[in-house]
Amino acid sequence: MGISFVGAVQLWIPTVLLSAVIALLVRRRRRTPGLMQPPTMATLGLIAFLNAATVWILGFSRAGLDLRESCERRSGVPFDQKWHDTHYMESQGLFPLHAKCSASVDLVPSWVNPTVIALSVLSAAFLCTAVCLGVRTFLRRRKKVHV
Repeated sequence: MGISFVGAVQLWIPTVLLSAVIALLVRRRRRTPGLMQPPTMATLGLIAFLNAATVWILGFSRAGLDLRESCERRSGVPFDQKWHDTHYMESQGLFPLHAKCSASVDLVPSWVNPTVIALSVLSAAFLCTAVCLGVRTFLRRRKKVHV
């Protein structure tokens, strides 16, 4: 039920290319060396966010347009209509992602939801670090000007 290696590579190619372009643009504009600079932290936060979005899209697309067809034809798992009618709203939310064929079979890989959470937290941490570093740099420059 997992995604193939070729499928994963094809899915992440646009994310990797966009991340590389963003990293190169920030690298060209950066004047001071070092990793702990606001543009670098913001770039890492954006890259983590792009990867979280890519993983979420992967999980969201696992069921396809017709859940019954995805369960029976693609995965070879019987679709339990009675269970689905009772628990319909579980699979309709945007997070956590679920595409359940029955009580025990979920088409969304188990690693998708934790990875989205981890990458989102990492993105928020990088962006908060970028803001804190930016404020600190601004206050230091302001202090040097007024003294």
